[in-house]
Amino acid sequence: MPPRTQPVPAMTAETEALLADRLASGRYQDADEALRAALRLLEEQERGEADPRRAFRIALDEQLRDLTDPVEAMVAASGMLGRELGAARAGYGEIDAAGEVVRVERDWTDGTVPSLAGGARLLDGFGAPLIAELRAGRVLVVEDCRTDPRAEGEQQAATWASIGTRALIVAPLVKAGRLTAILYVHEPAPRRWSSAEATLLREAAERTWDAVGRARAEAALRESEERHRTLFELAPFAVFLIDPVSHAVLDVNAYACATYGYTREEFTRLSIADVDALGDSAAIRARGRAGTIAPGLQSFEARHRTRGGEIRDVMVRVQGIRLGGRDVTYCAHLDITARKAAEAALRASDARLRLAIEAARLSTWEFDLVRGTGTRAGPLTQELPVVPGEGFDLEAWLRSIHPEDRAPVRERFWTVMRGEAPRFAAEFRVRRPEGTSEGDWAWVSSFGAAVERDAETDLPTRLAGVAQDISGRKAAEARRALLMREVDHRAKNALSVVQAALRLTRAEDVPSYRRAIEGRVAAMARAQTLLAEDRWTGADLRALLSGEVGPFLVGDEARARLEGPPVTLPARATQPLAMAVHELATNAAKHGALSSPAGRLRIGWWLEGGPDGRLHLRWEESGGPALAGQPGHRGFGSRMLDGTLRGQLGGQVRMDWSGPGLVCEMMVPLDPGREPG
Repeated sequence: MPPRTQPVPAMTAETEALLADRLASGRYQDADEALRAALRLLEEQERGEADPRRAFRIALDEQLRDLTDPVEAMVAASGMLGRELGAARAGYGEIDAAGEVVRVERDWTDGTVPSLAGGARLLDGFGAPLIAELRAGRVLVVEDCRTDPRAEGEQQAATWASIGTRALIVAPLVKAGRLTAILYVHEPAPRRWSSAEATLLREAAERTWDAVGRARAEAALRESEERHRTLFELAPFAVFLIDPVSHAVLDVNAYACATYGYTREEFTRLSIADVDALGDSAAIRARGRAGTIAPGLQSFEARHRTRGGEIRDVMVRVQGIRLGGRDVTYCAHLDITARKAAEAALRASDARLRLAIEAARLSTWEFDLVRGTGTRAGPLTQELPVVPGEGFDLEAWLRSIHPEDRAPVRERFWTVMRGEAPRFAAEFRVRRPEGTSEGDWAWVSSFGAAVERDAETDLPTRLAGVAQDISGRKAAEARRALLMREVDHRAKNALSVVQAALRLTRAEDVPSYRRAIEGRVAAMARAQTLLAEDRWTGADLRALLSGEVGPFLVGDEARARLEGPPVTLPARATQPLAMAVHELATNAAKHGALSSPAGRLRIGWWLEGGPDGRLHLRWEESGGPALAGQPGHRGFGSRMLDGTLRGQLGGQVRMDWSGPGLVCEMMVPLDPGREPG
């Protein structure tokens, strides 16, 4: 039997660049010697010795990881890179939002050239051709500013000479389609730069970008924590942090200490039951639940006892938060003792005034129970004029209410009239005037109470209250409920797809399996992001295709052409189509056009039957390795395409392996009312 041969490993970009530099130097006499050198480099690569900059990359990562100041991160990366490349100057510059000015906070020099730090320079100093390369995301390599054909004459050469520069490499950082920063090295004399040096600069630029962003985020977090701590201490009311389980006091602000008479250390040995007049945690919890005004948010009145035994009325606002990795309860205690005393003095003599204050900016109503007539005033009188402003009876008002709401509203109103309930409160629908664009019915919230009573029977003789149009709130609640159902539905679908990917993915080893799963989950995440940006109503097809194909283009977006009209995918089709395109792109990067520098990809699409008709997509590869015909077995990608496009979306898919590259034709129905299988 012939001896078994091991597959030749692919040459990394660094190894290829190193070999190219050695060939260019003329140190090999013939092709055979060059081939032997290439084989040696591959062997070194296998042993981890082909990367002469590996120690530098590790050192750079370690240095940047420990820095918390963004400017220090810029300086550290610049200095390490300048020394590693033997350059005269290195620096990190940030581009303003207009894309016109580059600013260098601090840089590094070897002392032979001046520093460029502390100044802002116009980006057009590079010249139009060089700026275009930077904006396109390509590393700019200039061996001699005076002879480079992209330089725009003597004036630009003079500009470079004014800062002591003849040769340079600049790595651009293009984020979200905008040139945001550059990392550069300069030399005062002509210099031939290697491709490995350019690659190193690009890698260092990305590492620096990440470090600067992380340092700024950490600085912002520290500032935020300090700001919130300052607000905590300076709040003109008592603030407590409470353990939600034991009700133990974890922390208080200075105002709480001054108001209650305990030191901070003494407070931390107490629970909230020690200061609340109820004195019982179960009763305190029950009162809090009764005061719930939103999920995790409570508001209620309580009575608290100071260290000296004085009872104070307080308004309590309670919010559950996550702090330092644990659940805590944030409590704001506003002393309302004086306000409660004032309210008590006013309650008997001026109930109407108290209600008017409580109902500021709302419509008002009154009903004379002796005469049997009512009056209205405020915005609802004009907006809902079905009932006149005055002189209407109770039945006329009830007839304006939606038939489904009429009986419960009548019953609540009568319980107050009979003295069986102290308050009237109801939400109901009222007919709108004909010809309005908002619909036939408006939602109204009404609140009222007895303001006059019979001296002998103590029964109400006059009711007064307030009302407001809450149609917007009701519509928002309906939309929120619909959105929550949609998110729940999509989340369950996503989990099902992840389960399928975990079960069906095959790989030769654990790292390969991990990369495959991470790629597929990332495709799902990108689809989820697109849906969330448009409130789960759909996603832009071009953005979806660009997001899935972009990571495989290695910075060269020109290798892929996207051609087609604007199309909004329905939410049901977004995630399955993203998974299908990801599998095609993964296959192209491994075996097809995107595995070769000369490979090209074209994705075209068109609509049949309008926006709710059929979407046709054509995936066409060219310039890649020659096709050996249709594969002999179906992998996960083939099953994914068939399962999502045909089985889940009710579409069609056809694969053609006979041409110069894979052609995949897909059809997807866009009917938004059709749910996926």
